[in-house]
Amino acid sequence: MNATVFQACVVLGGSLGTVLLGLAYFRHVRLPRPAIGAFNGRDIAILFVFIVTLPALYVVLPPLLLTGFLVLTFTSALSIGYKPLVPGPLLWLAISALISVNIWVARGDLGTVTGWQLYWGLTSVAVLLAAAAIANLYVQGGMRLQHVAWFALGLAVYDPLFSLVIPLTVRLADTFAGFPLDPSIGFRAGVNNANIGIGDLLVYTLFTVTAYKGYGRRAATYSLGAVLIFGGLVPVLVPLLMSSLMRGNIGFVVPAQTFFGPAAFVLYLWLRRQGPERSMADWLTRAEGTDPDTSRAGAQLPPIIEPFRPVG
Repeated sequence: MNATVFQACVVLGGSLGTVLLGLAYFRHVRLPRPAIGAFNGRDIAILFVFIVTLPALYVVLPPLLLTGFLVLTFTSALSIGYKPLVPGPLLWLAISALISVNIWVARGDLGTVTGWQLYWGLTSVAVLLAAAAIANLYVQGGMRLQHVAWFALGLAVYDPLFSLVIPLTVRLADTFAGFPLDPSIGFRAGVNNANIGIGDLLVYTLFTVTAYKGYGRRAATYSLGAVLIFGGLVPVLVPLLMSSLMRGNIGFVVPAQTFFGPAAFVLYLWLRRQGPERSMADWLTRAEGTDPDTSRAGAQLPPIIEPFRPVG
């Protein structure tokens, strides 16, 4: 029970923090990549391949090569995502420091609880920032809620397959704990250690931000509720009833998308009945004085980092 409560705190905290950062980013920051309001199945396939192949890379790549791959991935996401906010030299200094210290701590300072907490703190910051930036790169590039809903439904099949049938997720959890730049948000307190992967966080953030873009604040509120209930509470509580998820006395692994994917798809179907989904081009009408949150012309809008440019 103590482990369950601790896991719930970590999962809910990580999910809520990432989703809220993604929403704040979407409202106030425009990425250099122009928002063209178009997205297709090929883009979804690329994202799906990235999420489903990353765990396999943990298994097949040598540690040094895997570390290089993760360094490149995080550096790219952070540099692209936060270029509009942080001056170039300062941004590269911060990214270098965050990644270098993470590798140093992972390589030699995990013999104590404090060392683990420092490791998880550094890793969680990097993952939270990267997930929010990646989600906005896709959403501002034209991803719609329908894309995310189908994507989540596909992961609802993939996740249990590679957690319960083919124990890839279990192997990763057991073998690569403490690996540099582990792509997950986590924490340790005493003997309890819990984390949630960047794949789950990315899906939660994509769904909530696209719901906000497409249908407004109420839709974002419903989406956030789905994240907290079906992406957080339900997956954490289910192991208390399903002994197949337990790995002896060392903890449990939960295929969270099994629960969130269907719930997200049903929510999408309900939102679709409320009216047409706004595209990114529709959202850009904010530049002309229309608030897409309330559909009222002339509403006062918060300042943003860069001006919106209508799509021709």
